[in-house]
Formats: sequence, structure tokens, C-alpha cells
Amino acid sequence: MFSQLIVSGFLTGSVYALMALGIVVIYKASSVFNFAHGSIVAFTAYLIWSFVVQLHLNPLLAGILCLLVIGIISFLVQRLILYPLTGQPVLAALMATLALGEVVSGFVTLMWPGPARTYPDFLPSGLIRLGPATITLGEIVNFVVCTLAFGAFVLFFQKSRLGLTMRGTAEDHQLARSEGVRVNRIFILAWFIAILMAGIGGFLMAFMHGVNQEPLISLGMKSLAVVILGGMESISGAVIGGLAIGVLEALGAGYLDPIFGGGVEEVFPFVILLVVLMIRPYGLFGYERIERV
Repeated sequence: MFSQLIVSGFLTGSVYALMALGIVVIYKASSVFNFAHGSIVAFTAYLIWSFVVQLHLNPLLAGILCLLVIGIISFLVQRLILYPLTGQPVLAALMATLALGEVVSGFVTLMWPGPARTYPDFLPSGLIRLGPATITLGEIVNFVVCTLAFGAFVLFFQKSRLGLTMRGTAEDHQLARSEGVRVNRIFILAWFIAILMAGIGGFLMAFMHGVNQEPLISLGMKSLAVVILGGMESISGAVIGGLAIGVLEALGAGYLDPIFGGGVEEVFPFVILLVVLMIRPYGLFGYERIERV
């Protein structure tokens, strides 16, 4: 049982880590903590479901259309919501993302009411034995997709000119502006990457467990906990935090659910978060900041 829980938690944690990367990108680029992440996860999962199941589109075409929608949303969020708040206290932007989350959540409820949806079963059924543990082909595909997405993410930020520009902008906005960088476009790109990561993670989890708004929003909230746990500006912290939350969540559910009658899986990540923050308020891999007053 222990090995099974470790493997299952690790695979789930890889999805948490992927979604957490999107939150880190926005925070590093603009110092805005995106509280709308959970609602965006749900929206993108439903959107892909509509393209594939309701409209019967080719998955490749559905993916291209999703990228187009993500680009439009990224532009609108930055230009219409966050750009007018430039120079205002950070709390204003935080409240704006909270409001955005409520709007997106309400839109999802309006557009896709009723019971949970399911994706067509693209993959053959059956279990694969990995030592003493067994996993499904879907779980393997999820892990491979997360690994490839993370690899592309790292290559983009370390090797591409645009990625290096984003990193430089995150370090010093004023210096980037003085060098001719269009910072607002960088912010739009950051939102695009964040929503893309949320969409991939939401699709992977919805493909395995069904398209249901509340669990998907909860999934996004867990990725917020992952970011705070790992450190707000740490990409490696998001990955390690995601894997750690996934494993500890699985162990907690496996061993504590029989004692407490269920529900441990939903609260355990936040219990872990509180314990870590009492010891390291800036997260496991975050940077301690000292501000002069």
C-alpha cells in the first residue's frame, strides 16, 4: 500500500507542479499573485471538452483554438484589468484577481450547468505494474505530458531570447523599460504561459477524473498552496512543492481517511502549508526579504 500511495501521489504531484509554474511566472513577472487560477483551470478544462465532445473537432484543431482563446484572455486580463492598476497598491491587483476568479467561475456555471462531463476514452484500458505498485496508462501519459511541458518551459526561459527578456524584466521593470522592452507585452506573455499551464493541468486531471467545476477549482487552489509552500519566486520550489504535496496528500488520504472518515485529501495540503509557513514564512525555497521602513 505504501508504494502504491507514493507512486500515485508522485504522478498527481507532477500535475500540481505544472500548474504551480504558471502562478510563479505571473508573480515573478508582475508581482501579482493570481487568485483566479482555480477558476481558470476549470474554464479551460470545460472549453477543451466543448471543442472535442460537443463540436467534435479534431484534437489538434481544438488545441489551436484553445491557444487562440488563451491569447485573447491574456490580452484582456492585462490590458483591461491589471494595466489600469499600474502604480496602485499590490492589494488592488490581488482583489482584481479574486474578482476575476468569481467572474470566471460564474461564467463556467452559466455555460456548463448540470452534472460532470467526461472525455472520450482515447487510451486503452488496463494496468501497468511498476514494482509493487500499479498505474494506468492514463497516469503515465499525464506524467509524460507534464515532463515535456516542464522541459519546454525551462528551455524557453533559459535558451530563447524572449524567455531571457522575461527573466530580465522580472528582475527590474524600470531597467527593462529603459532598455526598450515593452513590459506590458511581457506581462501578457506571462499570463498566456500561466493560463496555458493551467489548461494543460486541468485537461489532464479532467481526462482522468471527469470535468467537474468544484474539484477543478479545488485543484487550482492546491496549486496556490504549492507555490506558497515552495516559495513565491522559485520555479524549482514549485516543482518540488508540487511533488511533495502530491505524495503527502496521497499518504494522508491512504492512512488517515479510515480514521477520520474521509476528506483528508482535501485539507491535508493546507495543513502541510500552515506547518511549513510557521517554520519558514517565505516558503521552502523562497527568499527572505528585509525591508527598511
